[in-house]
Amino acid sequence: MVACPNLKFFRRIRRCRWLYSGLYEAMNIRRILRKIYHKLPEPPSTNLELPLKQSPYDFLSPTPVIYDIGAKNARAMYFGAPPQGATIICTDVRAGPGVDIVADVQDMPEIPSESADCVFLVSVLQHVPLPQKAIDEAFRVLRPGGILYVNLPFIWFYHRDPEDYNRLSVPGLEFLCSRFERIASGSRRGPASTFCDLLIRFLAIVFSFNSDAIYAINVYCGKWALFWIKYLDIVVQHYSVAYIMWGSPYFLGRKPRVTASMRSSADNK
Repeated sequence: MVACPNLKFFRRIRRCRWLYSGLYEAMNIRRILRKIYHKLPEPPSTNLELPLKQSPYDFLSPTPVIYDIGAKNARAMYFGAPPQGATIICTDVRAGPGVDIVADVQDMPEIPSESADCVFLVSVLQHVPLPQKAIDEAFRVLRPGGILYVNLPFIWFYHRDPEDYNRLSVPGLEFLCSRFERIASGSRRGPASTFCDLLIRFLAIVFSFNSDAIYAINVYCGKWALFWIKYLDIVVQHYSVAYIMWGSPYFLGRKPRVTASMRSSADNK
């Protein structure tokens, strides 16, 4: 009896169909799991945010112009509601909801010089290749006497948005902002909060078994299980060696009312 020459071919096609069907179902399951994941409640923060003695808003006159740089749609809501009558202008490198001006913080010709009373750079400088240029642009757009608030991570995980370039200690950030008069500086994240987040992510990596999806689930569950570690900062933040693990340096400063260029111009007269 002679076997049909096409029989093996048809069997292979049938197997391929089963394979593609299985892959399709697996992709559907993954899609469903992703939808479920995004509908889960937000886990607790790993940061017991250390308070500022004075908010940037304490130094602003009524109806200030505030530029929230690289903010997406944050609308300068970092220290409660902005002052009444404030004009909030949000910029970002990409268009999106709440973005008023699309601009690169390292070069913002769209924003006139000396047009702002306050500039926020919140968690922006780590994503900027040349952070000094960003600080210089903030100096340019601020009016004399204007307020700058800037922070970024120091001990923190790699965070691409769209890329991650920099980490700075408190002295490093102070040096970067040396053209400004310092009002306050320090860290908004204490040692316990810093350790809490790094521990969660380390355990998530170890038990991810090289799967991005399992890593994300581990981080989510880890935050629910270990967020309480951050409350150790109630005590630990006051230790003299706490600065060794400060996680999120900040700088609050004022543009001098008389700048170097103004002094030079006065001397020439």
